Amino acid sequence: MNHPHNHKADLLTEITKGGFCKAAKLPMIVVIALLFFFISGAYVWAQSYEGRITPNVFVGNIEVGGLTPEEAREVLQSRADQIITSGIPIIFQGEQKTLPFATLVGTDLIEVLSFNIDGAVADMMAMHGNNPLTDTLIQLQSLAGPTRADIDLELTHETLKVLVRNAFPETETLSTNASFDLVYGANGWSAEVVEGTVGYEFQFEPFFEKLYSQLGTLNRSKIEIGISTVEPMVNKTDSVEQLNQALMILNNAPYQLAYESFTQELTAPQLAILLTPGDEGQVSFLEDEYLSWLFPIQAALNIESRDARLEIEDGRVVDFVHSRAGLQVEAELLKEALLETVRSQNDEVIEIAVAIDEPSVLTGDVNDLGITEILGTGTSSYRGSPWNRRQNIQNGVDLLNGRLIAPGETFSLIEALSPFTYENGYLPELVIKGDKIEPELGGGLCQIGTTTFRATMHAGLAVSERRNHSLVVFYYNDPSNGNPGTDATIYEPAPDYKFTNNTDSHVLFQAENLTDTSDLRFTFWGTSDGRKGSYSPPIVHRWIPVDETTYIETEDLEPGEETCQEAHIGADASFTYTVLSATGETEETLFESHYRPLPKICLVGVEEESEDEETKNSDDESEVDEEDELDTE
Repeated sequence: MNHPHNHKADLLTEITKGGFCKAAKLPMIVVIALLFFFISGAYVWAQSYEGRITPNVFVGNIEVGGLTPEEAREVLQSRADQIITSGIPIIFQGEQKTLPFATLVGTDLIEVLSFNIDGAVADMMAMHGNNPLTDTLIQLQSLAGPTRADIDLELTHETLKVLVRNAFPETETLSTNASFDLVYGANGWSAEVVEGTVGYEFQFEPFFEKLYSQLGTLNRSKIEIGISTVEPMVNKTDSVEQLNQALMILNNAPYQLAYESFTQELTAPQLAILLTPGDEGQVSFLEDEYLSWLFPIQAALNIESRDARLEIEDGRVVDFVHSRAGLQVEAELLKEALLETVRSQNDEVIEIAVAIDEPSVLTGDVNDLGITEILGTGTSSYRGSPWNRRQNIQNGVDLLNGRLIAPGETFSLIEALSPFTYENGYLPELVIKGDKIEPELGGGLCQIGTTTFRATMHAGLAVSERRNHSLVVFYYNDPSNGNPGTDATIYEPAPDYKFTNNTDSHVLFQAENLTDTSDLRFTFWGTSDGRKGSYSPPIVHRWIPVDETTYIETEDLEPGEETCQEAHIGADASFTYTVLSATGETEETLFESHYRPLPKICLVGVEEESEDEETKNSDDESEVDEEDELDTE
């Protein structure tokens, strides 16, 4: 008898014999194989980015993913150079101007903007994982979407504010507080209050926020700046309450001031000019008027402190300027004392507050300073310099020669050479600022910075702060091979050049101007501790060509007249500064310098535009900028 076939039993039998498991093994092996090949392929792909930035990384619209650090640095530096040398469009109430970030003073490009390109590239390279597995996972994740990177930057805010105000002159006006109208007549002093006025000032805070955000992605699209009203800090209502106090002060005048044998009176007519309503319910002094009144007192009493200045004569250190203690009238302390006295109607003589400034190096200390030998010398050539530049260089030499740097002291060239004024011996040069030609004081002092930098290295001293020039200029090429790379720029308030006397003895700064050969020679004297300082001849890694000539229309020149600044080729250079100690230890510092290519820039005189033409040109420029913005998105 045939029994019906039991398929379930067969299936159970097959399972118990492992047949089904055998059938399932084949796709499992395929999955494992595919997973192995995927992981292996991903690892190999990720390894191909070793030494390169991870994929899909952008700075603004610039893709740097997959580039080597050197390639990324070149691409980003090129865009940064363009922004710094060209500026950005800035708009105020529909009027568009160019905000410059660099000014060529003689042969020195002075910048108010700097980008930390090296830091940004280092941060992007740090996106790699610490081991092959995490690095592979990080790079796979990068395929999900672009990674946006920003570049850190520094802006010189106060200088930029001046440039904005120059671009839109007579826009900002200061608010004025309510004031007194004090008049002396037949019946004595009378007083009224004059209402203050509203002022207007640019909205710099949101402007700088937008500027930082935009420049951090190397975007030079136009930026709009607004303006705000500024109310007076002292109004008429508050001022009326102070009228009686002002009249009592005038009627109680004069007031007596003294310092030792020097005496001075503060009279009622003088007080009528100084007095103003205060913001704390009591009368105060107008600041500018107070300083004008104080000036003759300062001129009579102030004495500038002076360190002993030294020179080398027949191999011996002698002082050629004797030390002198200084005395300075304390303007703010004296103002407080005056206000306290006149408000209280006190008849006591007011003591003029002064500060005594003792010199740090006294004349009698010359033989105790340990200045016995040359530590190092730096040189540079200024051949071909115009007359004004030569005069500024000589003035800088005069201000530096004979200065002493104490052990542990950090010496600042900006501090030593300041103030940069006519009174301190500096002459101006005409410079191009945007579409304007303006005089600028102090051109040529980068020659001082460069020579000091080289003397520092030959003396084996510590370089505390140094920035290279922005341009390749033949004045600053190194004497060893004629290449750029060993220069240092200075410009108030920054950049500065600073070095530290890290020896145990004083260092004498001997500055010489060899006018016959147009050379500078700076020598540091002190006591050697056996160290030897030197630097390698600078190497130029690449030269960067310049763009075509840029023409800028200006109303500062006669129509058709043209004035130009010459082009400067760009470069990347480096050298190594080495200090060999007396014990044989070597300390090396690599200095890398980037020099921007600057095209020839010519200002061309044009006729003054009518208001209709200005509006049309502003509209045309806005259309061009809208296209630029699309390019950067």
